[in-house]
Amino acid sequence: MSNLESWIIEQGFKGSTVGALLSGCAERLVGEGIPLLRAYMALPTVNPTFRVYNHVWTRMSGILVEGVSHERNDGAFEISPFGYMLRTGLMEQHWRLEDLETQPFEVFDDVRRDGGTDYLARLISFENTTAPDLRGIAVSFSSDRAGGFLPDEIARIDAVLPLLGLAAYRITLLNLTVDMLDTYVGLSAGRRVLSGEIRRGSGTTLTAALLFADLRGFTTLADTAGMDLIARLDQHLEAMVEPVAEQGGEVLKFMGDGVLAAFPITAERTREEACASAIRAAQSALERNAAVNRLRAAETSLDLDVALHCGDVFYGNIGAAGRLDFTVIGPAVNEASRMEALCQPLGCSVIMSESVASVSPVPVQPLGRHRLRGVAAERELFTLSFSGARVSRP
Repeated sequence: MSNLESWIIEQGFKGSTVGALLSGCAERLVGEGIPLLRAYMALPTVNPTFRVYNHVWTRMSGILVEGVSHERNDGAFEISPFGYMLRTGLMEQHWRLEDLETQPFEVFDDVRRDGGTDYLARLISFENTTAPDLRGIAVSFSSDRAGGFLPDEIARIDAVLPLLGLAAYRITLLNLTVDMLDTYVGLSAGRRVLSGEIRRGSGTTLTAALLFADLRGFTTLADTAGMDLIARLDQHLEAMVEPVAEQGGEVLKFMGDGVLAAFPITAERTREEACASAIRAAQSALERNAAVNRLRAAETSLDLDVALHCGDVFYGNIGAAGRLDFTVIGPAVNEASRMEALCQPLGCSVIMSESVASVSPVPVQPLGRHRLRGVAAERELFTLSFSGARVSRP
């Protein structure tokens, strides 16, 4: 076994990125005397934003990684050399770019401009029926020698491809696991699950500023609207979620047309800072939700109600043995939910508890003492001085 094969195996066990894997392999092939100008690897993924990650290494510029959206990939793949290979049942192909009769794929022009003389393409199939979208890897290599790669050089590249594909697949699966957990359970929760916090009932108690947001009138609208309402709901939810992320919070749960988010209080973030972040996120969410309503001025306006509270919560695994949810529960969560329900009767877009209002970086005004459903004692509630009136479309 050569140094290159040993290195690829080591990357399969310990490697962190496909880009580092591809560039390291390409540079070692060059070190063996193969006149490699360009190496390319495309890996499909399961991601709400990207369909494929393209990795391009060139001898002049090193590695470049690009995420390709679902919409863009659908058209680009069909007119690529790999789309042609799939349609014709080919797993390997070698095009000589100096031949004027070579098929006119757009990527060939890019390779020629860099001085490339050929395009060695390979498809590596995974045949994983449980994950059909991760069906394989597309790779290509180009030389800048007149006439392209020699037969023994092609044989050398083909010899390392199975190991390269396995290593890339292992790295991709780990990255995919992380991405999926981040997407579906949140960044912090995902990291906790991966670190082994997976037993039912396990978790921790933390203090956090909580943001509970809900769309007014969505349930009624959903009774009469069609499937197009999902696209609109996504716009409103994005208006709520983006400010949370920008202010260092984390969305813990989507509840239909509502969002529960937390801004944990840590050694690095005081209660004042966490509450201020929650308030700024609420203000921005109201503004962005109003912008969505303006874009859909011909439709029913969906106003946003936000409750802000601060307290101790249990953060961990809750559910049945075979189906768990990593989320927060506790009296503070319940109170935030009950506070949000008072937005409509009190005519406010934002309601906050005294624990948040007492450290607010912006002016607040009292709403008096109110009884929350399921809470024994009355609570002193507040709203933002300049947001006491509902924020909606003009």
